[in-house]
Amino acid sequence: MSDTTITVIGAGLIGVSLGLALKQSENAPTLIIHDKEPAHSREAIKRGAFDKSHWNLLNACENADLIVLAIPTAGIKPTLEALAADLKEGVIITDTAPTKADVIKTAASVLPPHAHFVGGNPVVSATNSGPKNAHANLFKNALYCLTPTANTPPKAINMLEAVIQLIGATPFFLDPLEHDGLMSGVESLPALLSLALVQSVTRPPSWREMRKLAGGTFSLVSSGAGGDPDSLAATFIHNKENILRQARQTINTLNALTELIETADHEALTEAIDQVIVARDAWQSDFEAQNLSNLAPRSSVKLERPGLFNQLFGFGRSRKK
Repeated sequence: MSDTTITVIGAGLIGVSLGLALKQSENAPTLIIHDKEPAHSREAIKRGAFDKSHWNLLNACENADLIVLAIPTAGIKPTLEALAADLKEGVIITDTAPTKADVIKTAASVLPPHAHFVGGNPVVSATNSGPKNAHANLFKNALYCLTPTANTPPKAINMLEAVIQLIGATPFFLDPLEHDGLMSGVESLPALLSLALVQSVTRPPSWREMRKLAGGTFSLVSSGAGGDPDSLAATFIHNKENILRQARQTINTLNALTELIETADHEALTEAIDQVIVARDAWQSDFEAQNLSNLAPRSSVKLERPGLFNQLFGFGRSRKK
């Protein structure tokens, strides 16, 4: 049994799935869960995702070698501020927030020099949230973004890469600003468009009848209009430059398409639609075939891969329960 201790803060879908995935390994590290809602921690323990829980945040983290902040962006700063004075020497801290640049700046301003922060973001497909919907395969074959900086110690990257590979994901190394720019188009913009769509069609009185006809297409396209309002607002504001650029570009594209409809230019409209369908089908094919992980670049930091699992956790292979 390894003496490595991992504390996860946040017993939601990501946090509990992480615990379940790590628990599938032989000689798994000691896993501790903390959540401000005790019922969520109890659910995580009940599901066998963690060894123990601590209601007190400081007690949960005092012996941790790795702390994972699986909480909304708005909660990261106050959590780091609460922990800063009591962190173990050499502790590694990561997060799972959808934006990285502001989070990394916050960590740099709050944490002591002996604590090492590495931004993280697992790119997973999930339609439901909460600990009851967590499962061990959530990260399997997914890209797991890591955004180290020039000051990040190699040992911090090595540990996170080991953990990511252990849960079945592929590390995807990005510059924090690059990460935020890319994610704005495939996560934040779809959410914003979903919100705009739902707001647009549900406000008029006609919605009372229209809602009876809403089916799969409306459900699919509006699916981004869900989750925690505070978290969505924080994500939009933290990454506002990228999101505004993406939104304005989308508005221009929508105007161009509506102009083709207005002028009844069937040929041009068909061609435009065809190009979009081809691009979307190509992505969907790669996504379903799990080919996107082949795009993950190598880290610019030399990683100590040989024997790394044995060094960190005392084992070299995983098994399924």
